[in-house]
Amino acid sequence: MLKTARSYEEACRTFRWRLPDRYNMAFDVCDRQTMAGADGHRTALIVEAADGAVERYTFLMLRLLSNRLANVLTGRGIGMGDRVAVALPPSVEAAATVLAVLKMGAVLVPLPLSLGEEPLAWRLADSGAKAVVAGDTMVARISAARDGAPMVETMLVVGEAAAGGLDLWAEMQAAGDAFTPVVTALDSPALLTYPEHAMGKPGGLLHGHGALLGNLPAVEFGLGFFPQFGDILWSPADWMTYAALLWVVLPAWHHGVPVVAGPHAQDAEAQLGLMARHGVRVAWMPPTMLEKLTTAAANRPHPLPRVLGTGPAPLPAALRDKVEKVFGTIPNEIWGTLEIGAVVANNAQVMEGRPGSPGRAAPGLTVEAVDSSGRVLRAGDAGFLALAPNAPGACLGRWNRESWHPGRLPNGWMPSSQAGHRDLDGYIWPEPPELLPGTVMVDGQPVALAEVEAALTWHSRVSAAGVVPQVEGGLKAFIVPTGGAGDVHLARDLQAWVRRRRGAAEVPGRIEFVDCIPLRGDGSTDTDELLSQPIRLGAPDPDERF
Repeated sequence: MLKTARSYEEACRTFRWRLPDRYNMAFDVCDRQTMAGADGHRTALIVEAADGAVERYTFLMLRLLSNRLANVLTGRGIGMGDRVAVALPPSVEAAATVLAVLKMGAVLVPLPLSLGEEPLAWRLADSGAKAVVAGDTMVARISAARDGAPMVETMLVVGEAAAGGLDLWAEMQAAGDAFTPVVTALDSPALLTYPEHAMGKPGGLLHGHGALLGNLPAVEFGLGFFPQFGDILWSPADWMTYAALLWVVLPAWHHGVPVVAGPHAQDAEAQLGLMARHGVRVAWMPPTMLEKLTTAAANRPHPLPRVLGTGPAPLPAALRDKVEKVFGTIPNEIWGTLEIGAVVANNAQVMEGRPGSPGRAAPGLTVEAVDSSGRVLRAGDAGFLALAPNAPGACLGRWNRESWHPGRLPNGWMPSSQAGHRDLDGYIWPEPPELLPGTVMVDGQPVALAEVEAALTWHSRVSAAGVVPQVEGGLKAFIVPTGGAGDVHLARDLQAWVRRRRGAAEVPGRIEFVDCIPLRGDGSTDTDELLSQPIRLGAPDPDERF
C-alpha cells in the first residue's frame, strides 16, 4: 500500500488509499495468497517448538486448516457475528483459529495468555462469547472463568481435552477442508479487543475487517517501508494482543511475508538464537522486550535485522541509543491505541527521531489534539489525541454486552485514550496515561493494588494482605498468615495463586510475613507504615520463583 520514498513528505504525497467495498480480512491474508496465479506453496509460517523442532506451513496449508476449523465451528452453531474467544500461544493452531473465525464472519476475541481467572471471566461474560479455543496451559483458568460466562457452549482445546473441552485436532480431522469465506464489508465486525492489563472491568472495542487496511500505512512506514525483498518477520509479543495481530502477523501475510513463531515467553538469549536460525530481518516488540533483547545481544554474537520496530509505549532515549549501538540500526516507533489503531510512526530512513515522540501521522492519516467537542487545537496545545473521520483503522465503537455504540465525537473524530499534542513540525507527543489513586505501573501495565490485596486474602492461608510498589519496580506484598508463621513454600504458593487468579504482571516479586496490616482511617492499607516495618521473610530468589 505504501511506496518506498526518499522523505516523509514524498511518502505522504504518493500515498493513495485503495479500499474495496467488500473485504474479508482472512480471505485477504490467506485465501488470496493461493488464488489468481499466486503461489500458495510459499512459506507463511515457521514454527519452532521448545525442543527445537521446526515445522513450516504454506499459505495453502493454512487455508485448508482454517477451512476445517471453520466447518467445526459452524457445525457447533457458531455463525456470523458470534464471538469466539481465543487463548493460544504463537503456533499453527493460533494461525488457523484466527483465520477460521474471521473467514466465517464471526468476531474474534483474543485473550492474552498472561491473564488470570478473574479478568478472563470478565472478558468471556462481557463479550458473550459462544465458543473458546484455548491451549492446554490455559484450560484450568478458562474452565474456572466459564462459571461466570453462561454463553460459552463450546470449548476446543489444543492438547489433552479436559474440563468439558473437545480436542481441537480430532475435531478438525473429522471436518472437511472446503469452506467459502463469508463476504463482508469493511465495517463488518471482525475483532473485539480488551486492554492487555488485568485491572478492573474494562470495556471492549469492536473493530471491523477494514481495521487491517487502516493499520497498514503506519506499520509499513514504521517497519522501514515494509515489505522489502527477503523479509521474514518475527515478534516475541503475545499473538493474543491487538498490536501483535494487527501490526505483525496479519500485515505480514497480507504481503505474503513469512512469520516466525517461537516458544511463548522464551528468554532474550533464546530469542536471539531464533532470529539467527530463521534469518529474521524485521522484528517488532514493545520497549520492555526490546530492552531485554538488546541487553542480551550486547555481550554475544547476534543477528543484525534490517529494521527493529517498537511501540506503542514511549521509547526512552537511552534505550534508543543502546539499540543503535548494539544492532546498528535505529529502532522505529509505531504508536496507536485500541480506539484508533496504529496511526503514528517514525522511519529513521527518511526522518529524524525526537526522544519522547513516536513520530508523525502515517501517510494517509490525520492525527490532531482535540478538545471535548472535537475542535482541533493549535500546535502545542494539549488535548485528546484523535483520528480524523473516515479513517478505516478506527474502531467501530465501544462494546456493551450484546451491542456496541460509536464512540466518536460530534464532528466524527475518533478520540484515543491518551492526551497529548502536535508540534509545528507535525510530531505527535502523547502524554503518559494518568493513573488513578491506588494504581501503579508494572511492566508497562496498570495495576490496582487493592485488587491484588483482595486476591491474596481469598487464599485460605491469608488473614490479611497489603501490597505496595517497590522502588526498583514490581510489587511487594505483606501477609498476615493464618494457622502459624509463613515460610518460603507459602510465599511460592501465594505467587502462583496471584498469577492464576489475576495475571503475571500482578504477582508480588517479594513477600514479607507480618503480624498485622496497618490501615488508614478510610480502611485502606497504610503503605507508608508498611514500608517502615523491618524485613522478616522474603520471597524465594528469582531463580526459584514460579
